[in-house]
Amino acid sequence: MMMQSNNQMAITTSYRQIKSKKSIARFSATLSQLNTQFLAIFNTIELPSLKDMNTNALLIQKQQVKMPKKGRPLGYDPDEALETAMHLFWAGGYDATPLDEILNAANISKSSFYHMFGNKQQLFERCLDRYCDKQIILIEEGLRQSLTGRDFIEAFLYGLVDTVRHKNKRYKGCFMTNTVYEFADRDVNVSKLISSAIDRFNLLLQTAIEKGQEQGVITDSKSSGSLASFLMSSIAGIRTMIYAEVEIDQLEEIVETTLAALD
Repeated sequence: MMMQSNNQMAITTSYRQIKSKKSIARFSATLSQLNTQFLAIFNTIELPSLKDMNTNALLIQKQQVKMPKKGRPLGYDPDEALETAMHLFWAGGYDATPLDEILNAANISKSSFYHMFGNKQQLFERCLDRYCDKQIILIEEGLRQSLTGRDFIEAFLYGLVDTVRHKNKRYKGCFMTNTVYEFADRDVNVSKLISSAIDRFNLLLQTAIEKGQEQGVITDSKSSGSLASFLMSSIAGIRTMIYAEVEIDQLEEIVETTLAALD
């Protein structure tokens, strides 16, 4: 029985070896056939030549040149356009300044205008804000350069009168005051801009008055706040009278009377 079992095991092992060799042979034959088919297909493909590849690269470069680049410079200076619009609004007001006039003066297209500034109302608000900022900067500089607070106030008031002497220039008045007359309370945003500018100017006047009070050249019998409000009213009145073309002598008398209140 033992010899028979050993013979059966030997036969089984031999059978498995033969079967394994046949499988490997079949796999090799299949792989060889696939390689032959792949080579046949590959040889039918027409690959681009080096010349064609260079031509395609050149075409891509040309196309990239034609494509719009990010960050391309604008055809106009937004700051200059804003400055131009500010002077037009300052001279003519909001209603009397047509948008086309602004576009022509600023040399800007309508599409560029809407993209940069939104609409006429928004542009006007930016111009008014720009004007107020510039005026505040000038006033701050004048206050820093003045020896006393009273010197600053005198220079400012007489500076208003001096604008009348420039006969070769059209007097445009104060952009902010002109806007108050034109808009009144019809627009909330404009009212807020004006109120903010008035508050800033009032604070500068208070600073000048307090400086003069400390130096003994402005009375301290009244608060800096009440004197600043009085000066604000006087300045608005002087500007209105200048616009009405009142004689210079009358304007100078008003300035002298206003300054007397500081004694």
